[in-house]
Amino acid sequence: MNWKLRDIVAATMLSVVSGAIYLGWDLLYKFVPSGVNPVVLAAFNGLWWIAGGIVPYIVRRPGAAVLAESIGGFVEFALGSPYGIQAFTIGIAQGLGIELGFALTRYRSYSLASMLFATALGGVGNYVYSYFYYGVDKYSGATQMGYLIVTMISGAILAGLISKLVGDALKRTGTLRNFAIAKSAPQG
Repeated sequence: MNWKLRDIVAATMLSVVSGAIYLGWDLLYKFVPSGVNPVVLAAFNGLWWIAGGIVPYIVRRPGAAVLAESIGGFVEFALGSPYGIQAFTIGIAQGLGIELGFALTRYRSYSLASMLFATALGGVGNYVYSYFYYGVDKYSGATQMGYLIVTMISGAILAGLISKLVGDALKRTGTLRNFAIAKSAPQG
């Protein structure tokens, strides 16, 4: 389970690219009209933690989700995110949620179900952070519950499913032959 230099380099590169994607998502999100139901808006959340899905899926090391989300969030911030430093700090919260999901399998399962579960837990990190810093605490109980559920589903699909599909596609090209993903048996 030791990190190799190539793991660190790949994790960093994927996280930097994800940070740029996050900034683009920030800018697109700003065009959503005010007054849209927060539960509907929660469907957009999962893309903001795709680094926390794809990096652990490829390198399969403890701490990969937190590292990836920290770097991705910092890059998003450094590139001028309208959310400022909170782009970095919420990334840590989301990464911790995802990390918990992988830790519960002792970093041994990267099946589709495990990916969906871990990245859904990124939604819990997002919810807790948003509760204290983005006004989710002001929503009604039903709206908060809806926000949490939709955020978790969004994380599972946009961060979990997409990460698995992209990782599997990269694996088929042979470019990941020196990474843990290539050395593992296929998982459903």
